[in-house]
Amino acid sequence: MSIASARRAPQKSETLDPFTAEILRNYLVSTVKEMVTTTVRTAYSTCFSEGEDFTCGLFDCDGNMIAQAAGITVHSGGLTLPVRHFLEKFDQFAPGDVIIHNDPYTGATHQADGAIFRPMFYKDRLVGFAINRGHWTDIGGMAPGGWAGTARHIVQEALRLPATKLYTAGVLNPEIRDIIEHNIRFSRQWWGDVQAQIASNITAERRLRALIEKYGLDVVLHGFQAALDYSRRCFLKAMEAMPNTSVTASDVYMEDDGFGGGPYRVQVTITKTPEKILVDYTGSDPQALATVNCSESVARAATYTPLIAVLDPDVPLNQGVIDLIEYRAPKGCLVNPVYPAPCFVSTADPADRVSEIMQLALSTLLPERVIAGSYATGNNLTAGGYDPARQEDFVWYIFESGGCGARATKDGNSAEWHIMSNCKNESMEVWEQRYPVRFLRYELVQDSGGAGKWRGGLGVTRHLELLLPTVLTANADRHVLPPPGLFGGRDGLANRFAIIRDGRDRTFKELFGTPSPSKFSNIAVETGDVLAVTQGGGGGYRDPMERDPSFVASDVRNGYVSHDRARTDYGVVIDPSSGKADSLATGRLREELRTAHQP
Repeated sequence: MSIASARRAPQKSETLDPFTAEILRNYLVSTVKEMVTTTVRTAYSTCFSEGEDFTCGLFDCDGNMIAQAAGITVHSGGLTLPVRHFLEKFDQFAPGDVIIHNDPYTGATHQADGAIFRPMFYKDRLVGFAINRGHWTDIGGMAPGGWAGTARHIVQEALRLPATKLYTAGVLNPEIRDIIEHNIRFSRQWWGDVQAQIASNITAERRLRALIEKYGLDVVLHGFQAALDYSRRCFLKAMEAMPNTSVTASDVYMEDDGFGGGPYRVQVTITKTPEKILVDYTGSDPQALATVNCSESVARAATYTPLIAVLDPDVPLNQGVIDLIEYRAPKGCLVNPVYPAPCFVSTADPADRVSEIMQLALSTLLPERVIAGSYATGNNLTAGGYDPARQEDFVWYIFESGGCGARATKDGNSAEWHIMSNCKNESMEVWEQRYPVRFLRYELVQDSGGAGKWRGGLGVTRHLELLLPTVLTANADRHVLPPPGLFGGRDGLANRFAIIRDGRDRTFKELFGTPSPSKFSNIAVETGDVLAVTQGGGGGYRDPMERDPSFVASDVRNGYVSHDRARTDYGVVIDPSSGKADSLATGRLREELRTAHQP
């Protein structure tokens, strides 16, 4: 069926009453949630089944996003770009068509996030589309699992798939599948995850058919529009909290590029009017032939997410919100790269950093609603090798939560995912069953949260003993420049990769001589080596000397803050007999520290 015929206006009917409109809207959101459940229960990889590193959405025939699952925030609002690209490329759809796509230059986030897109039909009428975009564990390239920290060209990173019909009218195009499987590792796992994505789209079509059977096609299509109108009204109301003005912020975006270059900077200007919010990245550094670029789809998500977070985090995300935020970025800059700029790392540190620069700008408008700097990295690291016992290759992909920045009224979250992520911690037991590793430690890092009136969240460290020879690849950041505090708060602990060998703990730069401590490719390590991956802590908010001494004493009792740092960072003296703050000694020490720090 052609897109043009599907877009004909529905027959006129009375305006939906608010009860029916709300029932339909929630049904659509529930449908997307069921897509998520279907994916988790049928996926092959732990990335899908345990980490839930994917996002599902529903679209109308015009390419408007009607509903999106909570999913991964690096996909927030970014699904619209590839969907509209598909509608431009294909003017005919049949029941059972399946489009596959992962090209970051035409709407994908990065090459590992493969989109599976399927039209939804009611009888012979095209009524919308379902999409599932998720992280495939491997999609080829120079390093197992991707994340090559030393890539200079997008071709080195992974296969780049243009929008292509994997299925035509329900019939598999085996040549497409064969080309992909011959150029990736672990094709069985990849195909299993693709089938899980397709299954989720079929689930959506079935649920939409049931809704139409109950309410009628015309009412459901009006329900689509009602969902958009509801979100638009909510967000316009929330925008009233932001003054009508323009602000600019610029900050370090990535500290290095893996080859000794950097730092790189991004600049953003936010202009608010009663009708919309314009976000302009003019003034940002040009794209680089290194893994520091951020695809447009991800940069848009990193723009939408902090705005929604500070204005109305409960607003249902759909096209009604997206259309109120105008995104501008010059072609060829860091946040709108073009061929041949590498883009694989987009969903990790670049996404986190763009969102934090957005928050830096917003801190001058809504200081009570933003947070200090966070660990802001997935510390994305992949590993590959051969398991002789199983007579097969292995690959695993580690990414982790960390310490988030403090805010105006609360400490930062510890061991929590960044605002640009929404994954889950994967099971150590499942890992040890599937991969040649043994977990030795998995714990919070003492003193990693930046000091402040409100303390930054604590980071996390994991120690994995490697049970077979393994090749490691990583792409991360903030290993040198720590997460910054805000309004007088102190910085959090920086991120870190290390190998513990023969009892010595050394970074990759120290042990292997890599130009960067956080970006490297295909480093061979030995059986018995211990990989230590540390996510840093969040920055503090306001002056640490303003923190309630009883809160500091509680932190010391819980092991979050050491006795030494309680004294030096907070000026709090802990009574060793009671474990409580000594108010007189604390008062004297704080006065001494304030005097010592006076200019």
